[in-house]
Amino acid sequence: MTGFILFAALLFQMVQMVQTVQAGADVFPATPPGPGTWLLQNGAWLTMVSAPVAGTNAKSINNYIYTGGYTNLDMDVSFAGSKAVLRVSGREPVFMARPNDDGFEPVLVRLEKKKDRRVCRARPSSASADNKHGFRKQNIVRTVLTINADKSFIVRPERPLKPGEYLLVTGSPSFGRDFGVD
Repeated sequence: MTGFILFAALLFQMVQMVQTVQAGADVFPATPPGPGTWLLQNGAWLTMVSAPVAGTNAKSINNYIYTGGYTNLDMDVSFAGSKAVLRVSGREPVFMARPNDDGFEPVLVRLEKKKDRRVCRARPSSASADNKHGFRKQNIVRTVLTINADKSFIVRPERPLKPGEYLLVTGSPSFGRDFGVD
């Protein structure tokens, strides 16, 4: 009988723990259909579009070719405008993405501001398992990733974002989604 009482007490504690976790879990609006990337804004999913690319520049390309790839090659992708059109309310945005394929991991990058554009720099020789594009480490924003049963995922920064311009990369940087935090 004592064993049954201990089992019942343990089961009761486990049920309370599960209820606490469920009560603390985030509740989001229904997942939008099909592939895409969305921002949770004012309680609804807002579709994000690719940032307007103003140009790309390969720095040190001649040296890279001359050495057969033994030197560094910096790739700059410039995005039009000094600020993104999409402004995020709050400093802890929540994103959802559903990829077209399984081999894709999101990266949140802080863009460098120039006069009339925003730039992200990648160095393929600096690529690693957790930084496949070789972005500058100081520009990568650490995120929390939650994968859903339908293979969509939720991305959010670990800490509140500083004011600035950002790019959510879910494949090629040329197709990243830009936004700003004021």
